[in-house]
Parts: sequence; C-alpha cells; structure tokens
Amino acid sequence: MRKGGLPMDTNLQEVWTKRITAYQTSGQTMKAWCAEQELTVHQLKYWLYKDQKQTQAGSATTFRPVEVARQSPTTESLQIQVGVARIDVRPGFEPGLLRDVVAALTPLC
Repeated sequence: MRKGGLPMDTNLQEVWTKRITAYQTSGQTMKAWCAEQELTVHQLKYWLYKDQKQTQAGSATTFRPVEVARQSPTTESLQIQVGVARIDVRPGFEPGLLRDVVAALTPLC
C-alpha cells in the first residue's frame, strides 16, 4: 500500500481526476472538502494546477484537414493545398523553399 491508502498500481492521475470532479461538484470550500477527504489543501491545489495545465496543452493542438487527390500514374508531382493556395511539387524541388512557402501561407489559413 502507498501512503494515503492507495494500492501501488493505482494511477494517481486517474485518482485525482475523480477527486477534482468530486470537489468541483461538492459545492464545498477547498478547506472543508479536503478536511472531509483527509487531504491537504496544498495537494488539491497542486492537482488542480496540473489538471488545468493538461487541459490547456490539449486545447493548443490544431489539426488541419488533408485531402489526398488521385492523379494519373504518369504525373510525377505532388499537389499540396494550404488554405486556398495549391502548390504543385515536382521532382527536384528545393525542400527549403517549399518549407518557407508553407510557413508563409499557414498563418493565412
């Protein structure tokens, strides 16, 4: 057993996610809820902070749709669409130039 009566294989993140939900729905003050749960206010504040940071990190991720268009087998190019701009990439292209063009177009999407 770990300190606080938790088995060694218990995932603390899961335990504290449940505790945070219980605290937030309790309507109690931090001090009252922690006293009832036999936890310290410091522990609750720490895990609330971690939960908030994790939520913010998850919301910062942005996914962009990618459309793959079939072209005839004789065509030796790749077409990339960034927003409304389409870029035709052919063999022998300069990777640095493509990277710069995509970086310049991305904020406009």
